Amino acid sequence: MHKTPLELVSTIIEKFGPRKAGSNAEKNAQEYFSEQLKPICNTVETEEFTDALTAKFSSLKIFCFLFYISLALPLWSVNIAIAVSALNTVVFFFHFLMYKDWLDILYPKLTSRNVIGTIEPTGKVKQTVIISGHMDSTPEFIWWYYFRDWGIRMMLVSGLAFVSLPIFYLSSMVFDFSPFLSYGWYCFAFCSIFSLSFFFIHGKRIVDGAQDNLSGVAVAFFAAHNLLKNGKSTLQNTRLKIISFGSEETGLKGSKAYEQKHHDELTKATHIINLDGMLDINEMHIIDFELSLFARHDKYLIETLGKAFQSNGLENKSGMIPIGATDASSFTRNGIPAVSVVGLPMHKLHPTYHTRRDTIECLSNDTMSKMAKIIADAVVLIDSKKN
Repeated sequence: MHKTPLELVSTIIEKFGPRKAGSNAEKNAQEYFSEQLKPICNTVETEEFTDALTAKFSSLKIFCFLFYISLALPLWSVNIAIAVSALNTVVFFFHFLMYKDWLDILYPKLTSRNVIGTIEPTGKVKQTVIISGHMDSTPEFIWWYYFRDWGIRMMLVSGLAFVSLPIFYLSSMVFDFSPFLSYGWYCFAFCSIFSLSFFFIHGKRIVDGAQDNLSGVAVAFFAAHNLLKNGKSTLQNTRLKIISFGSEETGLKGSKAYEQKHHDELTKATHIINLDGMLDINEMHIIDFELSLFARHDKYLIETLGKAFQSNGLENKSGMIPIGATDASSFTRNGIPAVSVVGLPMHKLHPTYHTRRDTIECLSNDTMSKMAKIIADAVVLIDSKKN
């Protein structure tokens, strides 16, 4: 039995290393976590799912290719250039930015899995609280490693170019000018250089994923520990579930699979508290909005977590995720009350995020232990609420 969150994270990294979605390392790490849950849970289940785990990021090559083609098409027809660039924009927006998975049919199905531990309350079940994290780690975002914030800026410029190119071509027709003879076309041609940050987004290295997101899994595990006494739940009417999702880094695949499979039961008094990047106690943010999915998280959960933070002498920070998404959004956008807590700066790229710097050395056992208590306190507040 692991005595601290840091020990649990360290053991998983030592035993299984980086855990790419759908890999044997992810599978073995999930099996190991399942064994750790069994002594503290009434039941532990592993749910396999199959999905196009490579589709989200592999599709970026398609978007880049169509963007390059669109730059040359006005030589033959501006109308065709508008059609191709508009198609590229729409699919890029919904498939990649909005996580709609439109291009998944083009990619092979791979197997991943979620691990779910359930702890029953002492009395009648009136509600369920899920505390979650994700087990998988990502291939390194090489531009973020080498260029840090400038790597993100390169991607933002590329994305804006994808979206605005058809608007530029439409303008050329409305105002009757040749795209090739304008400064605008040369700006888009220049932006095509930055799109290499999409085309070659991943390096060969898979990161350790200590803070993203073994830290979330470990905090969820020890929050459950804090809610036990003599091996039994201290909650009166709240069923507690600890979930380690698989394949979050490939487009929230694990949480989507779980929500789809359990949607009906999740609509019955269920609250999800998702944990991601439990890195810095001074940068803990209760996420109220995720821009990519237009997901506005549950107000009651945000307020309850705020009370738990304050009762532990910590500032109640809220935050918006401007790029990407967390597993909480898989539930929020389907009407299930959810929220995420993220322990990273919201206004800049942290050096460990999706890079080889995400190692055990970046974590603090004190931070994770404090967060386990805060999350446990929030669950107690939910349990004490009169239904």
